[in-house]
Order: sequence, then structure tokens, then C-alpha cells
Amino acid sequence: MKLTASIRSNETWTGEGSGDIVEEARAAATAELPSGFELQTVTTLSAKPGEPVTMRALARRQDRETIQAQGADYPEAYAALRAAVPEGWQLQLHVIVEE
Repeated sequence: MKLTASIRSNETWTGEGSGDIVEEARAAATAELPSGFELQTVTTLSAKPGEPVTMRALARRQDRETIQAQGADYPEAYAALRAAVPEGWQLQLHVIVEE
């Protein structure tokens, strides 16, 4: 049995920023978002009256790859597939490829 899977990188990026208003704080928090990363969330850390708003941005690397593994039956093929996932990556989806 042959399995094909999609995997993605676990690498994340975090940025923080402050501003007098929410829009400024968000822009500051995301200003240095690296190329190849997708913004996931922007969270307000503090927003007290009369103080700057502080926000944190979280982004995930967009890298995705396809891997394959095979075995005599599904459990063996799935174990081989799990073993083929590199460190720092996670299995997203797998498909059984009939032979």
C-alpha cells in the first residue's frame, strides 16, 4: 500500500508593537513579518485608557511539501509515512494511493 501526504513547517514568527490607537499597534506588530510567512493572529496585550495599545502578531511559515511512503498494509505504510516526516514539520493530510 502506498500513501501520499502533505506536510507543513512548524516554524512560527512572533512580533510585538505599540501605538496610540489599535491600527498603529497592529501595523507596528506586523511591520517586520518575514517573507514566506502567513499572518495567523493579532492579539491585544494591553489597551488601558491613556496608555499605548500593545499587540502581538503570530505568523506561520507557508512551506508545504509532499512525501510518500509504502508498506505491506495500511498500519505499516502509515508508520513509514510518520517516520518520513522531518523534524520541525507536521503531517497535514494523507491519501491512499492504490497500486
